[in-house]
Amino acid sequence: MSKNKLSLIVGFTAFFLANIHSAQAQSISVSRQAAEQEIKRFAHDLAQQHQFDEKQVFNTLSKLQPRKDIIARISKPAESLPWYRYRKIWMKEKRIDQGVVFWKQHQETLTRAAETYGVDPAIIVAIIGVETFYGKQQGSFPVIEALHTLAFYYPKRATFFEKELTEYFLLARQQNWTLSQIKGSYAGAMGMGQFISSSYRRYAVDFNQDGQINLFSDPVDMIGSVANYFARHRWQNGGFVTSKIEPTKAQRALAQSELELAHTPASLAEFGVTTDAIAAASKRAGIFAFELDNQSEEYWLVGDNFYSITRYNHNAMYALAVYQLSEAIKARRSRR
Repeated sequence: MSKNKLSLIVGFTAFFLANIHSAQAQSISVSRQAAEQEIKRFAHDLAQQHQFDEKQVFNTLSKLQPRKDIIARISKPAESLPWYRYRKIWMKEKRIDQGVVFWKQHQETLTRAAETYGVDPAIIVAIIGVETFYGKQQGSFPVIEALHTLAFYYPKRATFFEKELTEYFLLARQQNWTLSQIKGSYAGAMGMGQFISSSYRRYAVDFNQDGQINLFSDPVDMIGSVANYFARHRWQNGGFVTSKIEPTKAQRALAQSELELAHTPASLAEFGVTTDAIAAASKRAGIFAFELDNQSEEYWLVGDNFYSITRYNHNAMYALAVYQLSEAIKARRSRR
């Protein structure tokens, strides 16, 4: 190898490593001192509002180290991918097959949940399939560490995660958990359905009536809790979710980016966008465009139930992936 080529490689390597170290250094933008001031305020508020020991809360949180890997993960979630790549993550043969297996194993519970809450069993199965591969991948991050990092070292969403940290302290006290024992996602979501702390407290149910709510290893409680979540977010039994359309150029202009549905079936009908299903079973309507790998887009007409799915994860791609997985599981199950 020539001396010039060697120098070039060494220089490029040094540049590459320097940029990695620079990115890592920038990943934690809040000083330890500033974070500790916020922790001190948080501990005081938690003690005043919810009767926790202020000193104990401060000592627990101030001993934790912020995690760069958590900042890195939340800064680039799967939802930042284009649709054609995002879809491939969830629409795998194994995930569909395992969804059929999960449904068969828990058919009685899913039927009871559907009857109790009026929620499509296929949607319940698909949610658990997308979130944790039917309970097999629940996350390895200590929830207290995830919420500590995001509440005090991630200013972009500090308000939200500080509220979730409060909810986690309350939840741990209710459930008699040790704060450090519970593990979940990098964002502090827990269990087979990845409920954040506030959702665990508000929507989790003891569906098997054994006196405790367990969303980690009890699929009965998890199925009931997912169904309750959707019922509380206005899922309509038999309602319209979504269908693919081939819009005209004028109709494409109706596509929206905000999740709140921008139209009604009647207002879309004025532009020639009509389906009997949405007119009969949805008060609101919308059109979303999703990016394909040939630099084109596909368009989906959506209704109230699609919006309900976005309440679980505030992203239209997520909702479409859950729906498509649910339909694939349902179709495969019907053939067996």
